[in-house]
This record gives sequence, C-alpha cells and structure tokens, in this order.
Amino acid sequence: MAALLILPGAVPARAEAPAWQARAAAAADTLERTWGTPNGWQASENWQRFPMTDVLMDYQRRTGDPRWNGKIAAAVRNRAGRYLNDDDLWAVIASVDAWQIDHDPELLAWAAANYSRIVTDHWDDHCGGGLWWDPKHSYKNAITNELLLLASTRLYLATGQETYRDWALRTWAWFAASGMIGPDALVNDGLDSQCRNNGAPRYTYNQGVLLGGLNDLTAITGDPQFREAALRTALAATRTLVTPQGLLTEPSDALGADGPMFKGVFVFHLGRLAEAMPDGPERAELRAWLARNSDAVWALSTGGSQPVDGLWSGGSGQVGAAAQASALALFLAAGS
Repeated sequence: MAALLILPGAVPARAEAPAWQARAAAAADTLERTWGTPNGWQASENWQRFPMTDVLMDYQRRTGDPRWNGKIAAAVRNRAGRYLNDDDLWAVIASVDAWQIDHDPELLAWAAANYSRIVTDHWDDHCGGGLWWDPKHSYKNAITNELLLLASTRLYLATGQETYRDWALRTWAWFAASGMIGPDALVNDGLDSQCRNNGAPRYTYNQGVLLGGLNDLTAITGDPQFREAALRTALAATRTLVTPQGLLTEPSDALGADGPMFKGVFVFHLGRLAEAMPDGPERAELRAWLARNSDAVWALSTGGSQPVDGLWSGGSGQVGAAAQASALALFLAAGS
C-alpha cells in the first residue's frame, strides 16, 4: 500500500468509526433521548434494569463514552421491585460488574451478602441439587441456576475467593446433569415435579446466560471444555432460534413485557463469547450471524433514527428501554 501523502499544513482526515460503533452510538443516543429521564425506565420490568445496566457498562468498555456513569450508578443501587431469586441474582451480577468500575465497597458487600443468603436458603437436594426459582420452592428452572453460575464466576473474578469458584463448578455439574439441556444443546425452561425436563420453550435468554457462565469458567480454570459447551449451545441457538431470514426470535410470542430483553441478554453474552474465541470457522460463523442481525435491526431502526421494535423482524409495536438496550447489545456484539 502506498504511503499516505500529507501536504504541508494539511490535516489528515479522521478515520470513520467502525459500523458497529456508529450504530451503538446511535442506539445509545435514542435510549438517552427517549428513556434516559428520571422515570423513563419505569415502563420496563424491574429485573430488566440490571441487564440493561450491564449493556451500558459494556458500551462504555468498548467505546470509552462515559456519559452513562451516573445512570449506571443509580440503577444498580435501585433494588426495588425484586421478588424472586432470579431477580436477586440479576441484581447481584450487575452490582459486581459495577464494582469493577467504581470500586464502591457497598456494591460488593451487598452482592456477597445476598448471594450467601440465596444459596443458603434456596439450594437443596430436591432433584439432586439446584436453586429454587421462588421463595415457596415450587419450581427449579434454567434461568435461576444459570444466573447462579454467572454470579459465582463474576464474584470469583472480583474477589479471588475459592468458594465462588467451587459454587460455579458445583452449579454447572448439577445443571449439565439435570436434563434441561437437550440433545440439540438448547436449554429448555425448567424441570417438572418429577425433576424431568418439562418440555417448555427454549427462550433465547436461557441460552445466553449459560454462554456467559461457561465462558467465564474457561477463563477461570483454563479448561476449554466449558467454552466448548458454550459454543455448542451458541451455534444451536443461532442456527435454530431464528426466522427464515436468520434473525433471532423466540419460540413463543407469549412473553409480555419480559420478552424485549431476552434477545439482548443472548447477544450480550454471545458477543463476549465470540470476543474470547480464537479465529476459526466457528468464530467466523458467529460473527457473520451477528453482522446479519445487526444489519437487519439497523434497517428496522431506519438507520438509527427510530426506536427498535422488540421483534427484530418488526411489526410487534413493542418499543421501550429494554428493546432499545437489546439493540444496543447487538450492535456492540457485532464488533466482537
């Protein structure tokens, strides 16, 4: 390549931002302009506040844009509206991740105390182990135990305390043997009263949180088997949980206000998995899938000028902070 000739006194043209970064900036601008008000996120489900703040932390990590510091700090300390163990674990994970930014000891102390309470009160030998979803102990499901895995790895990475590593390995050993992961490597929603796979739909976030925990386990232990298991689920989801056009979708539309955050959770963790993988055909396939979905969602937002629909093929009319944060997570993941 020929050297760039710069005439005396001339200023070199500034390189354009990569497409993913420009798209992420536009999505963040829409999120800030439309919902970034003191009460703007109240239309979202309470649990969604925590994965949304993780997306915003990822945005800052990847772009260096600090504008969200105040909102992240306020959101992770707003612990209102938590009812179930998965709600608590979303809050624990976001608190640990926020601690990595500002090192406020209250965040880590709160996360550790609530983690300890959850495993002490809600893990038992029913079904051979596992964490209950609800305080009444009526259901053992995928998302709660995946969140326990992820909370364990995040706390270990923050503190280096072996008990969290042990809990991560214990949780994964139980989960892998529980029957919730099907022969196709996809995770269903939970177990029935006889501790068998209940055949419920395989929602995208049930795949995504598992990717995050297993990716962390390989980083912690150096054992590639965990990331290999994550890759099997990632490829199954990106090949199966899609529209005919290859766009991520849910197996059921009956998700209410929870649904718009599910896909964001999946692509958030998929992006981090792709970022950690070595170059090769599997990473290339995941990156191509992310690029295809990013292009479609960018077009759906009319080049970033409109809020993103909760359904990435459009038409649901379900817009809001969670749907917008999910689009932001996708644009960021496309840069992995």
